[in-house]
Amino acid sequence: MDKSEIMVQVAHVQKAYKDNVLFTDLNFSMERGECCAVIGENGSGKSVLLKMICGLVRPDAGEITVAGERLEKGRFPKDIGVILDNAGFLPNETGLKNLSIIAGILGKVTKEELEETMRSVGLDPASRVNVGKYSLGMKQRLAIAQAIMERPSLLILDEPFNGIDQKTVKDFRRLLERLNKEERITILMTSHHQEDIQGLCGNIYQIVSRELRKT
Repeated sequence: MDKSEIMVQVAHVQKAYKDNVLFTDLNFSMERGECCAVIGENGSGKSVLLKMICGLVRPDAGEITVAGERLEKGRFPKDIGVILDNAGFLPNETGLKNLSIIAGILGKVTKEELEETMRSVGLDPASRVNVGKYSLGMKQRLAIAQAIMERPSLLILDEPFNGIDQKTVKDFRRLLERLNKEERITILMTSHHQEDIQGLCGNIYQIVSRELRKT
């Protein structure tokens, strides 16, 4: 495979927290334009794997490369959109204001583009409701909007369908499918439920005995 076509490369990675050994020799790669999912039991290391690929957690050994750049201490992958844990939005600001503040860091998107992104996830950019009054589903929609608003090359999504109703799951699936197939955005996600990602992800991997195995 041409190295330029590899978006994520995880090579011989080891990770443990004291006596809790998650990975002893983890190897994984995905090509540009792929949509992949990682499934596994709670505590198996799904979230830790994504955090390592984002550069937020350092492996004990081995190396991780994203878009051709090796991640080292203090170095984070460029051009990625991320949902990890609970998004830390400002509760006393509107959804649009929250996105505007985050977008202002890089200045890559206009207000009009932010408004269109909000509409694409089913939120009204003109709403004066503050995020603190959002339902769980609305907060998840806003998190998706934040992750995709700059149209990154790579999307890292930890349990994007967790805790939301089936209609919202279907909406998100359609959106992610369009981003992947039409805009060629590479997507790596985790999920508890294989039925939520079946048909959306071309490759599904399961963490079994500290290894990733294709299902």
